[in-house]
Amino acid sequence: MAAGLAAETTPSQAQLAVPLCGISGRGALTFPVYLRTASDTLVLYRDASAHIAEDQVERLYQEGVREFWIRGADRSAYLHRIERSLSEVLADRRAPIERRAGVLHGVALTIAEESLQGRLDREGIGRAQRMLVSASSLVLREQGAFAAMRSMLTASDSLAQHSVTTAFLSMGLARTVVSSDAATVSMAGLAGLFHDVGRVGYEQAGHDPDHAQRGFALLKQFGLPPEVCAAALSHHERHDGSGYPQTLRGAAIHPIARVVGIVDAFDEVYSEQKGRSGVFETLRALAEMWRGCFEPTAAMQFVKLFR
Repeated sequence: MAAGLAAETTPSQAQLAVPLCGISGRGALTFPVYLRTASDTLVLYRDASAHIAEDQVERLYQEGVREFWIRGADRSAYLHRIERSLSEVLADRRAPIERRAGVLHGVALTIAEESLQGRLDREGIGRAQRMLVSASSLVLREQGAFAAMRSMLTASDSLAQHSVTTAFLSMGLARTVVSSDAATVSMAGLAGLFHDVGRVGYEQAGHDPDHAQRGFALLKQFGLPPEVCAAALSHHERHDGSGYPQTLRGAAIHPIARVVGIVDAFDEVYSEQKGRSGVFETLRALAEMWRGCFEPTAAMQFVKLFR
């Protein structure tokens, strides 16, 4: 899997290509933006503190320009700016789907990192909900969108990365085994993003079965939908009754929790390999180690997500 919003290198410093859409009309810039000329040289288009009007962006489109370039050091500032217009960016088909998926992945990871650094708050939940509604619209609207999102994911080395991977893959799996309506797909993403919120503050605890109850209690306290709370509580329950904390089995496990549980287990095994094994080797290992633990139809559909 390849990382999203990957840097390209010029002789001077790392640069990132970003869509034209979404930067304009949002107040003064806090970072400079560049254009790439025919000679593959980056030239300053607008400096930090300048404004970009929508008609200027439209003029660039008419001239055949399809992307701005920013410095790698300005990536975080760009993602915070673009978060407010994410749905607009994702809907703009003038940008390649891979470019838009990279922006989505960057915004999602930023939200996850900032929401899970400390105690979860309503602002972080609201940001996550808006991002996932935009993401679900993209997945359901454009063929190839989920494949592009999936290609952004990589082996997780942090709780935030694991949460984003689980969110995106849960959206893809829920679309096929639960329902393809936008509300269900975005709900599965939200459940995946916050399924391990009970680990915040306990990241070094090793095996920590109590994180499921902690996460459930926290999400319920914030009034999140029952499906999201159920995923936090039950993503370690298993189809054959071998899981925890309630040793539920089969249909007693909420469908969204079953989806998140498969994805969570896959990413755990994949990330433990740290790139030494590919996706299909990981799926084979998962099937061998946890035979009977997952509902067969859902497990088969999960494998198909990678074809």
